[in-house]
Amino acid sequence: MASIYPQPDPKTATQRSRLAFDKFELDLRSGELRKEGRKIRLQAQPFQFLALLVENAGEVVTREEVCRALWPEKTFVDFDHGLAVAVNKIREALNDSAENARFIETLPKRGYRFIAPVREVPTPQKANGGGANGTPEATRPTELTAPPQPANHEVRPTVSTGRRWLPATTVAAMAIVLVIWLAGRPRTKTAPKLPAYTQLTNVSNAAFEPAISPDGRMIAFIRSDTGGFPFAGEVYTKLLPDGEPVQLTHDGWMKYGVTFSPDGSRVAYTLASYHGWNAESVSVLGGEPRLFLSNAAGLTWLDDQHVLFSEIKTGLHMGLVTASANRSGLRSIYLPEHERGMAHYSHASPDHKWVLVVEMGGTGAWQRCRLLPFDGSSEGAAVGPAGACTAAAWSPDEKWMYFSAYVNGSSHLWRQGFPNGEPEQITSGATEEEGVAVMADGRSLVSAIGMNESGIWMHDAHGDHLISSEGYASMPAISRDGRRVYYLLRRQSPRSPQELWAIDLTSGRSEPVVSGFSIDSYDVSPDGEEVVFSITTSAGSSEIWLASYDHSAGPRRVASSGEHSPVFGPDNELIFVAAEGGKNYLFRMKRDGSERRKMTDAPILDIRSVSPDRRWVIAGTPVNEMPSSADVAFPVDGGEPQRICPAVCMSKWSPDGTRFYVTPLLQNGAATGAAVVIPVPKGKSLPDLPPNGIRSTQDAAGVGGKLIDLSLIDPGLGGYNVAPGTAEDTFVYVKTTAHRNLFQIPLQ
Repeated sequence: MASIYPQPDPKTATQRSRLAFDKFELDLRSGELRKEGRKIRLQAQPFQFLALLVENAGEVVTREEVCRALWPEKTFVDFDHGLAVAVNKIREALNDSAENARFIETLPKRGYRFIAPVREVPTPQKANGGGANGTPEATRPTELTAPPQPANHEVRPTVSTGRRWLPATTVAAMAIVLVIWLAGRPRTKTAPKLPAYTQLTNVSNAAFEPAISPDGRMIAFIRSDTGGFPFAGEVYTKLLPDGEPVQLTHDGWMKYGVTFSPDGSRVAYTLASYHGWNAESVSVLGGEPRLFLSNAAGLTWLDDQHVLFSEIKTGLHMGLVTASANRSGLRSIYLPEHERGMAHYSHASPDHKWVLVVEMGGTGAWQRCRLLPFDGSSEGAAVGPAGACTAAAWSPDEKWMYFSAYVNGSSHLWRQGFPNGEPEQITSGATEEEGVAVMADGRSLVSAIGMNESGIWMHDAHGDHLISSEGYASMPAISRDGRRVYYLLRRQSPRSPQELWAIDLTSGRSEPVVSGFSIDSYDVSPDGEEVVFSITTSAGSSEIWLASYDHSAGPRRVASSGEHSPVFGPDNELIFVAAEGGKNYLFRMKRDGSERRKMTDAPILDIRSVSPDRRWVIAGTPVNEMPSSADVAFPVDGGEPQRICPAVCMSKWSPDGTRFYVTPLLQNGAATGAAVVIPVPKGKSLPDLPPNGIRSTQDAAGVGGKLIDLSLIDPGLGGYNVAPGTAEDTFVYVKTTAHRNLFQIPLQ
């Protein structure tokens, strides 16, 4: 990681490049914070803030001086929000608190002061040192500060605008900068200072999916602990500006697509459950939610009597339609070409002649947004930035299209002039924006601003403990012998490549397994000697690569025609997913890419898991019922498939193949969060299951399994970030914490 500070003169390389306090060490060259030698995750902007405080330990650093140091003169941000986020991140990293401060003291309305003693740890010279044979002599850390002054003692800060400030371009890339450019202004002109952002919610976890009432007096949103799509949370409303949030739902199911009715009296949302993708509605004053339209997702009103929504055609193939509020006069507008494609959100232009569509593609990943004619006369074209678009909106005058999109790993707000303008980024920085809604006057946007944090955790007989807090982790797996945990990691920020790492559970040491690629999915061979993985190229195509675990040979590409989701099969083979005729199928080939052939004629959605003996592959499969998909196990060597469970569920083996796990289970139609652990008979790969699989606690009782509560480690109930361990009650999982609130962002 490049230093965020100017590099010191080589002649004075020992001067103030490393500072230490308590058990921590701050390396100003590398931009790293360590505790007892172990790196502590701290993003660039909070690190810069901490370095500023530590270098001026014992002195008051005013809020104004912090702002001048962290944000360039012509950067327009909500300073209060930025400072609060940064200092909270620092306190989390140092295990400090505002109430019982050991390191950072807050001086109300004035600034901050670092109150712990600081010592310098000189960096040795590499040549011509003072020791024997040219090696440097050992040096003792040097105390730099005396005990801090009392809080009521006025101390003139030593910070000045002339020392240690960074170039504006460097700071802008790292700071929590939420930049809004004036509409239509040339970029070469200096924009006047914009008003500060207005915080609309103050929740302790996260607010997502903002919607604004027609009169602009109320917002609706989903409150969640984890984020992810769909959102496992509840729908709330709040009167602006200072009303208390009102919880409208209490069911625990996943939701998205919050919107108001034309008269503002009701809120509609998509409920994603075992009963399908349905539109529910509830009074803004509270009460019991009711079904508005079945098989209707991302619903929005066109007027009092007509709606725009998406419906499942077959499997997960979700297309856009319009109809009256009772579904009469149904007319199709758009159906994605690939059977796995899902048009989740749609937003009609104010004149009802155009539609912005937010959709997933054949791999289940978000695509660029799409602009198409409302009459359905064509499939339209991609709009917005070249990235994964997750939300869209129109300006009231129809001059602008707005987008929330992931570009280079980070989610920010963009706009594009309608119909043929160029995409322009309107926010940036270390925090991210998700979702976008436009105020009725068109002068401001509302978005969820904040960030997600994730770590790898172990659950065992002793409880839950963190085993890796570095970066942004996902998709854990445990080696057959239980000694290593594999996982994907974006090490520095959401913009970093998603690389494959492994941690040794005995030593606690983590190391990269495959670096230099941004990996979508992976599998480690049963003998632990090879890794197969898929990536998405800059052109948007998928490729499959094979690498040696010990780096004895470089990675090599084995398929480059859109193949993805590879796993190791038996007999020196690879199993993967490829599209044919707009549908996904299971294929197999040799590890050199030869002898490619279709494994089954049944279309699938994606690969969910593979048995440790590599004889069974579980795939999500479209079915003609509700829910419209199921997990099905396919025998690699031919034979009858076995249905495992309906919809999105966890169906995985223990690393040694002796146990099989299925979750979630229903009880009286509701998800329990329980998993059933089923012994696998000797000589078999799968336990004996009912013909229709396991759906409920009653089904689980009939297979001789044991129930385990996984609701706390897998709140989404899909099992994507949970891996069974070597013991019955041992799991490795990713714990994601979302910190987001809704902000109003002025445009002019």
